[in-house]
Amino acid sequence: MRALIKRLTPFSNLSVQPFAATIRFFSSSSDAPKKDELKTSSEVRKNIVVEKYGGITTLNIDRQPTRNSLDEATLREMAAALEAFDKDPESKVLVFNGEGGSFCSGFDLDEIGVKGYSVLTDAAARLLRRPLCDKPTIAAVQGYAVAEGFELALACDLRIIEETAILGCLGRRFGAPQSLFGGRRLTSLIGLSRALDLLITGRPISGIDANTMGLACKLTATGTALGESIKLAKSLTKFPQNALIMDKLAAVNSQLNPNSEESMRDEAIMSSLLGSAIEDLNQGVKKFQGGIGKHGKFYRLTDMPLKDWELEESLEEITVTVEKDPKDKKS
Repeated sequence: MRALIKRLTPFSNLSVQPFAATIRFFSSSSDAPKKDELKTSSEVRKNIVVEKYGGITTLNIDRQPTRNSLDEATLREMAAALEAFDKDPESKVLVFNGEGGSFCSGFDLDEIGVKGYSVLTDAAARLLRRPLCDKPTIAAVQGYAVAEGFELALACDLRIIEETAILGCLGRRFGAPQSLFGGRRLTSLIGLSRALDLLITGRPISGIDANTMGLACKLTATGTALGESIKLAKSLTKFPQNALIMDKLAAVNSQLNPNSEESMRDEAIMSSLLGSAIEDLNQGVKKFQGGIGKHGKFYRLTDMPLKDWELEESLEEITVTVEKDPKDKKS
C-alpha cells in the first residue's frame, strides 16, 4: 500500500490524509479513530521513514534494492530515531517495518568489504541496548529477516511474523558472528537446544517454523504484518504505561541483564515509575468499580461515561430440578 502511494505521489508532497486512509485500511471499522485522533507526522531521512500516528511510531527501513540491508548511514539514522522515540512522551509503542516486502537482510556486505566489519558494529551500538527501548517495540516481520535483520527482530519485544517470511542466522555462511546479542536473545526466547540448532547450522526457517518455536506473538498472512502490528500497537496504547514498562523491564532484566550495569539502570527506571504506577492503579480501581473492564474484558478501557444499560452486572443462575413422585408415574 505504501509503495503504491509513493509511486503515485512524491512523498514530499504527500498530505496527511492519504496516510490516515492507509491506517484506516489496517484497522477494523469498529476501531476506527475519531477525526480529532487522525494526527500524523512523517520524517523522511535518507534510508528510513519515521511516521507517527497518535501514540504509535513506525520506523520503516527503506533500502529496497538490497532487501533493506543496514549500512553505516542507515544504522546511525536508526539510532537517532530510537533516541527520539525514547524521549518523546507522546510516543508509546514503536513498530519496526521494512519497505518493499522484506524486513531486513542484515549488514550490507558490500559496505563491509569497503569499510570493514567494525565500522558497522560501531554504528550499530545503539541496538545493543537490552531492552532495545524502555517502551514496547514490535517487529512487523515479512520477507527476509536474516543475519543482523534476524537479530533486530529478536531485539524487539514482540514479533508479528508472516507465514512466508524467512528468518535465520544466514551470516553463518560468511563467518559473521551474532553482532547484536542475537545468541543471548535467541536462547532466552526459545531455549538453548533450539537456539543452538539455528546458531550453529545457520539454516533458514519459515514464519510458520518461527511461530512453532515461539518467536512470534502472532502468525499472519502474507502482506498483513504491518497492519496487524499497528493494530496490536494501538491496543497497547490504551493501557496505563508505567506498570507495563515496569513489568517488561523486570522480565527482560531477569533474562538478559543479570548482575550488570544495565540491570541497575533498569531497576532505577522501575523504581522511578513505581509512584506513577500506583497512581495509575488507583485510577484503575475506580474504573473497575464503575463497571469498566470487569469479567476479564479488554475493550472499552478508556474512562468514558456509561449508560445504565451498559453497566455490567453479575447474575447467578440457579437451576432447580424437580423430581416426580414415583406414585405419580403411569403404569
